[in-house]
Amino acid sequence: MPLIDAIRGLFGKISDRITARRRLAGFTCGDCDRVGRCNLTPDENCVARQEQIARGDWKAKRRAKALLYESR
Repeated sequence: MPLIDAIRGLFGKISDRITARRRLAGFTCGDCDRVGRCNLTPDENCVARQEQIARGDWKAKRRAKALLYESR
């Protein structure tokens, strides 16, 4: 079983790194402050999305999440 756990851990780390790189591309609904309580479909005209892009603080939050994934 230790071999299976090691392989699973390796694939988990690879997956986390790929996910972290993908997060740095552009604003997604996962970056939104309202993601947990929003029932709307992803849309370019979303008011909450436009407000967060205008503020620009979503980039810092995304980078912090990416660092947490890579520090495992």
